[in-house]
Amino acid sequence: MPYCQHYSETSVLFKGTLVKSVAESEDGIIHAFLEMPLREHICPYCGCTTSKIKDYRIQKIKDVEIIGKKMFIFLRKRRYYCARCHKTFTENNPLVARYQRVTIRFYQQVYKELMRMQSFKSVAERMDVSVTSVIRWFDHISYARANLPARFSIDEFKGNTGNEKYQCNITDPVSHKILDILPSRSLERLCAHYRQYEVKERLAVKEIVMDMSNIFRAAAHLLFPNARITADKFHVIRLVSWSMDNVRKRIQKLFYKQKRKWFKRSKNILLKPGYKLSPEEKIILNQMLSASAELEKAYALKELFYKIFRKESRRAAARQLRNWLLLAAESGIPEFAHCIDTFTKWRSAIINIVESKLTNGFTEGINNKIKVLKRISFGYRNFERFRNRILYLCS
Repeated sequence: MPYCQHYSETSVLFKGTLVKSVAESEDGIIHAFLEMPLREHICPYCGCTTSKIKDYRIQKIKDVEIIGKKMFIFLRKRRYYCARCHKTFTENNPLVARYQRVTIRFYQQVYKELMRMQSFKSVAERMDVSVTSVIRWFDHISYARANLPARFSIDEFKGNTGNEKYQCNITDPVSHKILDILPSRSLERLCAHYRQYEVKERLAVKEIVMDMSNIFRAAAHLLFPNARITADKFHVIRLVSWSMDNVRKRIQKLFYKQKRKWFKRSKNILLKPGYKLSPEEKIILNQMLSASAELEKAYALKELFYKIFRKESRRAAARQLRNWLLLAAESGIPEFAHCIDTFTKWRSAIINIVESKLTNGFTEGINNKIKVLKRISFGYRNFERFRNRILYLCS
């Protein structure tokens, strides 16, 4: 084989081996010829020491890239002979595991690449191996069931994996750690998962943060009797904002085309909290509210709802929520009927927001990462692989 360039600084890269030669071929691939230092070996069959060599074999091993070029190692391996048990064995080396054709540091580089937001195919192309090899190596990773913290949050996301449309994400909102991914959001699956924990562990849970899902709440009541259920603040406020925005959509349909477009383009001013508006935005807001008395009522209800979470005590927040429900019912705005019904059923969990200060913010952030992972991977069919990929990526 013709060579055009030689490399000599390989003592760190091939530590513990004897480097015979390192060169670059005409096609830009680096070839390193190595062998292990000669020493006595212990027979793995009888435990005796021997230094008798039976023969040599050349093993071709794929290694990580060096200076942006592919590299292969040609390791001259010795086979030793034991005079006592008359068996042969191959010497140990720090580069490659038994029966493997890539170096240990090559595996480490693959796992390092998998910690980045990229698909199996992207990693395979980067490392110049097949996609099935990367998937097979990754499937050696598995995660055991995590311990239950005193406070945890749960949310659903659209996974479309394992014949289920939705999966569940369980996280620790205090230490910002992802605990587990469940294959389904059904009550049976949630109960089956939580029953894996001992009763003592479940009784120690003090608080569960969730969106306003009746399934999550039912599972919490069944298996965590001592836990306080707290509604996620974002989901609660979003429900009110959506109701007000639906009023805006209904009202603007009555306007002429130009005004309707102006209303639509200015909708963010209605959704924005009043105390965050600039003087110019307040002028636009007044113009929008003057166009409809019903929209003005809806905006007032939205702003009044924010005051619930500014109360210092639970009793004051409960009184404010009760007054808001009465005002929403008296307003007669049909878009707020769903808010009234939902908030009446979740009144206690909403009031707990004032004392808790915990939200599903971290959980929603993990859900966004999962969406990106799904998009770049074009989805997953195997749930266990999907779960391990999420836990590995977010750990």
